This record gives sequence, structure tokens and C-alpha cells, in this order.
Amino acid sequence: MPGRMDFFAVVSAMTLSTFPVGAQDVGNGSELAKEHCLRCHDISVDGKMKTMPPSFASIAVFRDYDQIRMRIMFPAMHSIMPAWSQMFSNTEVDDLAAYIVSLE
Repeated sequence: MPGRMDFFAVVSAMTLSTFPVGAQDVGNGSELAKEHCLRCHDISVDGKMKTMPPSFASIAVFRDYDQIRMRIMFPAMHSIMPAWSQMFSNTEVDDLAAYIVSLE
């Protein structure tokens, strides 16, 4: 199945590439969170540790940057979270993930 392998290679390259710390715009990530995530998630720095849906502060404690980025790009199956990879650019995903990590 060459087509399937090509797909996985592209997905890996898109999602597993790590950017230098500080290359992301945490302020832009905060703005994206306010615009798109606030209706479901507690996005504040001192957000309560909750699980459904998790606060960004709790996500920051239990997930690393790459895991957060992957969850934004590809939400868990049967999740009500939108597939942001279809709406955000890679830079916006990086910025949002960097904002979440900054809350730890």
C-alpha cells in the first residue's frame, strides 16, 4: 500500500517536527484560545484542574508540547473537539500549543 505509507510520512513530517522553543507566538496562541477554545475549556493561567473538558492548565501539567500539538491537530476519536488542523495553519497550531505549555 504505497499510498497509505505516503500519507503516514506526510502526517509524521507535519506533526512531529519540533520547533525551537521560543519560535512560537504565545500571545497569538492566547488570542486563538480566547476566540476558539474558551467556549469549552478553561484557558486561564490558574484554571481549575478538571478533566471534561480539561482546563488548559491541567493539559499543560500532564502533556508535553508534541502531545498537545497532536491533540489539536487530530482530536481523539468520538470527541466533540473540532479537527483544528482543517482550520488552523501549522503556525497557529504551534502558537496555541506553546500557549498551553506556557501555563505549566
